[in-house]
Amino acid sequence: MPIHSVLLPDGRVLTYGSTATGQQTGYFQYDVWDPGQGMAAGHMVLPNGTGTDTFCNAQLLLPQGTGEVLLAGGDNWTGTNTTNTGNANTLLFKTSDRSLTRSLDMFRPRWYATLTSMPNGEIFVQGGRNGEDRAEVRKTDGTYRLLDNIDTTLLHWYYPRNWVAPDGRVFGFDTYGQMYYVDVTGNGALTNAGRLALENRGQDASAAMFLPGKILQFGGNSNGAVVINITSGNPVVTPTSPMSSQRRWGSATILANGSVLATGGSAIYNELVGVTTSAEIWNPATGEWTVGAAGALPRLYHSSAILLPDGSVLVGGGGAPGPMINVNAEIYFPPYLFTANGALAPRPRIVSAPDLLGIGQTFTVEFANASSITRVALLKTGSVTHSFDMDQRYVPLSFTASGNRLTVRMPTRATDATPGYYQLLLVNAAGTPSVAKIVRVPISQ
Repeated sequence: MPIHSVLLPDGRVLTYGSTATGQQTGYFQYDVWDPGQGMAAGHMVLPNGTGTDTFCNAQLLLPQGTGEVLLAGGDNWTGTNTTNTGNANTLLFKTSDRSLTRSLDMFRPRWYATLTSMPNGEIFVQGGRNGEDRAEVRKTDGTYRLLDNIDTTLLHWYYPRNWVAPDGRVFGFDTYGQMYYVDVTGNGALTNAGRLALENRGQDASAAMFLPGKILQFGGNSNGAVVINITSGNPVVTPTSPMSSQRRWGSATILANGSVLATGGSAIYNELVGVTTSAEIWNPATGEWTVGAAGALPRLYHSSAILLPDGSVLVGGGGAPGPMINVNAEIYFPPYLFTANGALAPRPRIVSAPDLLGIGQTFTVEFANASSITRVALLKTGSVTHSFDMDQRYVPLSFTASGNRLTVRMPTRATDATPGYYQLLLVNAAGTPSVAKIVRVPISQ
């Protein structure tokens, strides 16, 4: 069951979260899938020999360029069942050989924690059951430091929704809508920043930073949606158009053109009541939602959705527990991949582009199969679980064009494009994206 999904630097997808029959535990196995080989092929199911139950942990592709995924915390397997308690273990998955090995322990056990990549390459760790009282930081050498000045006891521990803000702090909010900023330097500092309205809260809501400093939050307690603007410091919360239906455990996925996709969910928490199988897309320019194609199966608790380099979305999972055991997945193909008559749309093609893109850098991209390009963007490769992507952000880039060559400028602030791996995307005049090239933004010095 793909409860956890990570897009790797080579375009493959790491998933894990249950046994092959959908039993609650990540103790036994994980899967690496090559999308280029189709839905039924390209899977490499590997044994988890670390002795760590990765069920409902936190995971993030590290920004150092090693292609390693950090898995932090999780549950505890007794030999027959899980205990619903946190562990302090961390694991490293290596893209190069697909191995999974133990790394250094955290200060606190954590079950349902959140990881956030910082501009200096450190990883901010917050929340998780049994780690409620303190946040911590994984330093670039793999060791940890506890943020002794921060008492997070009053913030709910369940997968805090966190992002790097434009000013370099971490902005986030918890299950109960409490917004806050965290300064992760030194021993840390925590500042409360207001509360979301009741209808815009919920551990089963979803959110995505669709532009630097701008977050769409939807689902949970209602069909409402809000935009949270943190570009100028204190968050400004503005309602946007509501969805067509309520989505508890719907997932937010930023698409290649910068719109936000909602998939899955139901009106009642993890029940087959008011199920929504239709895709629904939010347009940041208009604030409007458009209902699209329907999926084959309900996707409720423990489902996930992640953008693939070809512009489609892997949607899978649901269950453990739940009314359905979905040890399966579907592919959603957004409308931008088709013409008005339903044929596959011609796509721009990236002929050449650098592999490494530094903050403030100007670089060139050669393209083909397009008379004009209207948008160039970076979209972080993503790491999703429980309806929230811990490392998803969309960064439009300014550019000029001369024939089939683009001169593109990177952001000047490392807080806009935090270090790590991104999908580099070109969008043509018809709104159709290229197949992405996966590039890396290095740690700013």
